[in-house]
Amino acid sequence: MKKIITLSFVSLLLGCKNNTEIETRVQQNKVEDLNHKEKYNDNLNDKFFIKLNTIYGENGLGDYSKGSEEVFGEIIKQLNGSDGSEYYLLKLDKTLQYTERDKTIPLKTNYLIVGGRTVEQPLRKGANKTLVNVAIVKDQTLLSDELLDFSKAIFAGYGEATELTK
Repeated sequence: MKKIITLSFVSLLLGCKNNTEIETRVQQNKVEDLNHKEKYNDNLNDKFFIKLNTIYGENGLGDYSKGSEEVFGEIIKQLNGSDGSEYYLLKLDKTLQYTERDKTIPLKTNYLIVGGRTVEQPLRKGANKTLVNVAIVKDQTLLSDELLDFSKAIFAGYGEATELTK
């Protein structure tokens, strides 16, 4: 009987030790993931190129610029939004000519603002048809602002962003 109690006690201790080791490894992985996310958010050294498509049946760039259902560019900077969401500055590979709604004067820009449409699917390196909100930069002073000023852009609608590898 003593043997059974002793073996049970030893098994219990060994089991606790293994659980502790597993929990420690899981917690360590979580910390490493948080550190990676923090690094990504703090500096956007991992610039990447994307193809941005207008989603069929949704408002998008095509409503402002003929032939812009598909554009290409490079994510060059993370923008700090006052609403806490993640936005990115996209430098287009070609100048985009557009007109604002109810206006006829053509305007030009080399930049768009893009941001993940949902929290569950943020825009990240490796994006594959990630749903994004799209805005046209109409005031170039936005490029040097510390806080994103939404009045310097026009919300254009939605799109799908896919990373391109060179």
